[in-house]
Amino acid sequence: MRFPLIKKTNLSERIFILMALVVVGFILSAIVGVLIVFISRNNSISELGMLRISQIGSQLLTFVFPPLLYACLVKERPMKSLGFHKIPLWSLAGILMMYAILPINNVFAEWNANLTLPESMASIEKIMMDLQEQAKIVTEKMLNVGNISGLIINLIMIAGLAALGEELLFRSLLQPFLIKTFKNAHVGIFIASALFSFIHFEFYGFLPRLVLGLLLGYMFYYSRSIWVPMIMHFVNNGSAVIIYYLNNKGITNVDVDTFGKTEMLPLIISIVIMAALFWYVIRCHNKEFKTENSEI
Repeated sequence: MRFPLIKKTNLSERIFILMALVVVGFILSAIVGVLIVFISRNNSISELGMLRISQIGSQLLTFVFPPLLYACLVKERPMKSLGFHKIPLWSLAGILMMYAILPINNVFAEWNANLTLPESMASIEKIMMDLQEQAKIVTEKMLNVGNISGLIINLIMIAGLAALGEELLFRSLLQPFLIKTFKNAHVGIFIASALFSFIHFEFYGFLPRLVLGLLLGYMFYYSRSIWVPMIMHFVNNGSAVIIYYLNNKGITNVDVDTFGKTEMLPLIISIVIMAALFWYVIRCHNKEFKTENSEI
């Protein structure tokens, strides 16, 4: 099969194709959700089973398939265009960053939790709070497992598919497009990260997720490999999945919501470590970039 499947597309056509694929995927995932509810009424599908099927369908149809199909439709080398390049060894510092940034991100989480909208927007605030509470209930139901099979399913569903699909859409496609549009890497990375955070529809988790999005975005920008933010995303979500599992087994008793709760000393250490790691990443990126240029 020769790519692209659609020859000679301009920028506006590519934007339309991507948006159309995402919208169709979202509609199909909603239809799948309705069908699951309908089928479950006449079958012995558990509530947890319904949630899992719905979550997997949503991830695949909304986030995983649209970017892959888009790349095949309009890109000459689909996998390369999505950033599937070799992982620079130095970029694995990103894994350390996912843990080192916890105290810093908890500051943003606390700020976000204390945000209140004006009285004129009280109804909107209530809707956002209700949506977030419903999402939290659903997530905890999926995470409330105490067996290995449940742990593996959650690692695939909550960590693996989320890392694959969300990074393909927001980092592989949207971020480079926004960087080219605004002709500024920082603006493009910020907007892509803001969209990444917004799409989760959790107002009171917007800032900490924005910070994580920025970290993932910069690591993709510097490493040029989508594998890097995918691995980091998997580590972040997978850690939460494992902590919930260990709590359910009675092995640990960690409050995930307050994990890494900020005090001054850990915050200072976090800032120093993050600054050092970012300096290291930028230095390695610049050195590699100069090496590439010297070989041309």
